[in-house]
Amino acid sequence: MSNRFKASRRGGGGVWQFVTVLGAALLLAPLIAVFVGVFQSSEDWGHVASTVLPGYLANTLILVFGVSFVSILFALPTAWFVATFDFPTRGFWKWALVMPLAVPTFASGFAYFDVLEFSIPLIIQVRQTWGFDASQWVERIIRYGTLIMLLSSVLYPYLYLSLRTSFARRHGIYFEAACLLGKRPASIFRRIALPMARPAMIAGLSLIIMEVVNEYGAVNFFGVPTLTEGIFRTWFGLGDRASGLRLAVIVVGVVFVVLALEAWQRKRLRYAEGAQASQPHRRISLQGGAVYGVIACCALPVLIGFVFPVARMGYWAVIATDSFDFARFAKQASTSLGLAFVTALVLSLMAFFLAFSARNLRGHGVRRLVRASTLGYAIPSVVTGVGVMVLFGGVDRLLSGSILETTLSGSLLAISFAYMVRFMTVAYQPLSAGMHGVCGSLHEASLTLGKGNLHSLLRIHFPLLQMNILACATLVFIDIMKELPLTLVLRPSDFE
Repeated sequence: MSNRFKASRRGGGGVWQFVTVLGAALLLAPLIAVFVGVFQSSEDWGHVASTVLPGYLANTLILVFGVSFVSILFALPTAWFVATFDFPTRGFWKWALVMPLAVPTFASGFAYFDVLEFSIPLIIQVRQTWGFDASQWVERIIRYGTLIMLLSSVLYPYLYLSLRTSFARRHGIYFEAACLLGKRPASIFRRIALPMARPAMIAGLSLIIMEVVNEYGAVNFFGVPTLTEGIFRTWFGLGDRASGLRLAVIVVGVVFVVLALEAWQRKRLRYAEGAQASQPHRRISLQGGAVYGVIACCALPVLIGFVFPVARMGYWAVIATDSFDFARFAKQASTSLGLAFVTALVLSLMAFFLAFSARNLRGHGVRRLVRASTLGYAIPSVVTGVGVMVLFGGVDRLLSGSILETTLSGSLLAISFAYMVRFMTVAYQPLSAGMHGVCGSLHEASLTLGKGNLHSLLRIHFPLLQMNILACATLVFIDIMKELPLTLVLRPSDFE
């Protein structure tokens, strides 16, 4: 074994390791800046904590539990039907049930917002009959219920995909054995499939909960102040930066509690399975009226989460054609597309480099740092935005008055960097898995032939994973185009 191979296995060259640590540390810096900012003094924090904070927490928890419950109602039966039964149009519904994920929550909220106007006659009637307090309760129930419904209709695919995979593969041999014993599908679902799908359900719900905590656009439309909107109100409305940072830490704490519970449940719920247990089972053919019931069940969330908002926004676009400013739209579209394209490409290449370093540099500290730098997706966007503002604002103040004076906090670099912090894991995880699955021991073989890390990266890993890099860049591009809170927090004043 060559000395170069041994060095690489111990940690690689000093320059390579330094660049890796620097890149990972930069991605962690905004989160560190948020926690450091908590120790700033704030005269208004006592007022915020005693007046509005309980309401922010209560509204956030109401949405978390409400959206989780309705998402289960949407995802659980549809995933079971698609994975277990054969019926006409099954292939279409298998993928159509994922389509609501393409609709941004703020766009869906905009499409559903005037539902509240249709409830005004009912609210007036309740007020005239039972008084003002009763009408307020009815209005609140309608507003919160509509918000929970639209958020669930857009976010349930996270749970649907997780459950569908579990139902289709995890209980194959048990399903066959239960059928031989004369058990009906409903009994198999209740006593076998559902208990075994609990880890998948918890994983899907954890993603939904993080998205709900991160939500800003729809909750702002519907006037439901949550922790995330509270950060906007405190930071930009009151100008209280220290209180905003403390709210951000509370939001991060909520997210980490969710992640800890998900990890604990996943560790606790383990099932012994052989190779045959993970084989797909034969689906049951449906006949008669049951087919229409299953199709209706599959169609409902797609209609609510995709067809209605897309059709309504399309209708508005058609009737507004005469007054539509195409030149302004073209400028805004080109700016958004250009920023998303460049950021997605740079991010994917950086994720490729970090994944390579984490796999081939054998310092445990470096590998843990790289993994920690991909936590940005679990942190709400507004917290990431606040952290980038604090970090870049500190750099601006540090360089103020020098020949290097700059305004990084109001530049495109700031918003692009925030996107990279937020979406690094979207590219890193697939590329890391691809290196383990595709590249195998080719890197070690290259080192034994006297080639360095850079040669292995460019001549072996990049050609094998270039399609993976493009796929990851596409996913990141879509996420950036849908991202609202980061854009609102960090966009320059003349940027649209």
